[in-house]
Amino acid sequence: MDNNNPIDAVITWVDGNDPLHQKKIEKILSLEENKRLYVGSSKYKQIGEIYFCVLSIIKFAPFIRNIFIVSDSQVPEFVKKKNLNDHRVKVVDHKEIFKGLSDFTPTFNPRCIDALLHRIPGLSERFIYFNDDMFLIQKTKKEDWFKDGDTPVLRGKWSQSYNKLWYKKAASLLFPFWKKRPSYNLAQSLSANMAGYNNKYYKSFHSGRPLLRSVFEEYFNKNPQTLHNQLKYRFRHQDQFMPYSLGWHLMIKKGGTALESTLGLEEITNIKKLSIGKFKNLLNQAVQNPKIFSLNIQDLNQGEKKIQDYFKLWMT
Repeated sequence: MDNNNPIDAVITWVDGNDPLHQKKIEKILSLEENKRLYVGSSKYKQIGEIYFCVLSIIKFAPFIRNIFIVSDSQVPEFVKKKNLNDHRVKVVDHKEIFKGLSDFTPTFNPRCIDALLHRIPGLSERFIYFNDDMFLIQKTKKEDWFKDGDTPVLRGKWSQSYNKLWYKKAASLLFPFWKKRPSYNLAQSLSANMAGYNNKYYKSFHSGRPLLRSVFEEYFNKNPQTLHNQLKYRFRHQDQFMPYSLGWHLMIKKGGTALESTLGLEEITNIKKLSIGKFKNLLNQAVQNPKIFSLNIQDLNQGEKKIQDYFKLWMT
């Protein structure tokens, strides 16, 4: 581990099973606008994915200095029980990153939380941002994330901006009062627009994202109202940008990034439709492919129990 040029990992996490968390949501849902934006609690039901996410980082990214888990007054069971007992694992409460911004709490919006990750106390300049449904499955080196130890490696592809897609423009003209869905790609496209890219955006996929803390500090110090506008939504909203995507586009514009089209990723979606046999095949194919080092399983909590059990055994 290089403590002179450290890299931290940051994971955002929420336990949707927590009754106290559910009570907070119910209170906020008393406002009609919030009811419209709320997508339901099933997305955040936990089956212990956070443990395997952290375990995979410890196992396959040994160069990581700290693993910060960002949560709202919640501590994962494995941390309470010291199952991993690794001093690098640290839990950061929302109160710390929302210091001076408590009017915007509680929030149930990952796009708000992501916009404040640079405020984690002691966070290194270089860090990798994960969600708890992202897992490393092969050994990685620092250079896989930061070329020469400094330059962020951005794995993705250029896509046409949403405001240039004819069917998106047609929908806006035909249905001007239709509320857009706060989609993943739309938010990335908006992020690119903010950085000056009006015709295209660099699309990120569901794997760890290398970022620079100073990029966010500099941008939000110059644009505090932009940050406040982002934080005002308690749930995801179509007018919000994707913070990590904004960071990527600002870095690309400034120069000093390495754009990489090889994703190194296996994404498993539609888990509810997968048989256990198909699931096993996807995992085996991924781990046997030397180009793939990252795995994303979306909504694992909605899969069959035998799929969940097999995954936990496979990751151990």
